[in-house]
Order: sequence, then structure tokens, then C-alpha cells
Amino acid sequence: MTVEVDLNGKKKLQLSTITHTVIAPKGRWSGQLKAGQYIKVTDPCGKQAADFWAFNEVDFDEHLSASHTRVWVNRLCPVPGESFHTNRRRPILQLIADTCGMHDLITPACDADRYRLYGVQGDHPSCASNMKLALTPYFKDTRFYVPQPFNMFMCCPVGPDTSVINGPNPSKPGDYVILKAWIDCVIAISACPQEFNNAAGWYPTEIEVDIMEAANG
Repeated sequence: MTVEVDLNGKKKLQLSTITHTVIAPKGRWSGQLKAGQYIKVTDPCGKQAADFWAFNEVDFDEHLSASHTRVWVNRLCPVPGESFHTNRRRPILQLIADTCGMHDLITPACDADRYRLYGVQGDHPSCASNMKLALTPYFKDTRFYVPQPFNMFMCCPVGPDTSVINGPNPSKPGDYVILKAWIDCVIAISACPQEFNNAAGWYPTEIEVDIMEAANG
């Protein structure tokens, strides 16, 4: 697969797919993203959130930080051309393209406790458990902390009275985000299994992931 990205109205970026993966509804994925490579995350059906994490491949204590990113870009979420930053205040991923335009850096990952509050008995997939399971090959049993994710295709705006609103999922079928790695990363993605609010449009569906490289330098 080849994608042409309009960077600034003057320069076109040709990206070629190295690997393509479909994350099953409520499922998970992890993989390595080398510095200079790109990752494209697509919502093929629309209205499906994807929780996204990125870690420094050589130091797992450094990761994409929602709070540090918000402070750096002075907004709730970066726009194309801006970068996500780590808890050590340096860029880790640059937002290259975004066809949806609405994402969230406020809401924590859903977890077992959240579903118990809904009255769920027994196990239920969650983004927190998906992250831990997806990263087991990299972290083994040593990591238990779940950082704040970059919630792709999620709408949680702040109201004028500072309330946080759980808005309707904004993504259309085929919407995607493309990010470029500044450093070697380990990425984890959860196709959000939330069916008790509209994070996944009340009906979880799949997410597609492409690791890509520039075809024209």
C-alpha cells in the first residue's frame, strides 16, 4: 500500500507499507517503530476509539506523556506538524496527517475497575489489560503502570465551566492518523472494547495498523 500525504500544500510525502495488521474488535497490537519510520492507524468502520501508547525502546521508563504534550503544544492535542512529548520532555512522535481532527489526551484507559462500576461480573476486555498483554513480550512481568494513552478518534472536550464532556465518537469510516517516530519506539494499541458509552460508538469494531517508510526520502 502506498499513501500520498500533503504536508504543506507544496510538498507531497509518499509512504509505502512495510507491515499491515488488523486489530480485532476489543483486541490489541504491539510492535517496534524505528526512528524515521511512520505508523498509520486507521478506523475502517468509523466511530471506534484506539488507545495508543509509545515507549522509548531502550528505556521503558520514558513514554509518550499526555500531560507533558499538552503543556508543550499549549492545546488539548497536537495538530499536524506538532509533536507528542515524553515524560522527560522531549519529542517522541510527530503528527504528520490526521483526517479526523478530534482526539483525546485527557481520559485514562478503561480498566477492570471501570467495568466493575458498570456492574460487569467477571472478566471484561479493557484498554489497560490490552496494553499490558500486548507489551508482555517487551516488558515481561516487570511493568504494571499504565500511562495516560493518546485516545485516537475520541471526543472529550472541556466545557466553558471546565466540565469534561464525553462526546460522540467523531471518526468517519476510513479516518486515519499518521505519526513519525523521532526515536526507536515500542508501540501498543488497543481497539477500545468500551460498549457502555460512545467511545466505540456503542459497538466495538476493528482498527488497522500500518508500519510505513518514506518512498521519496
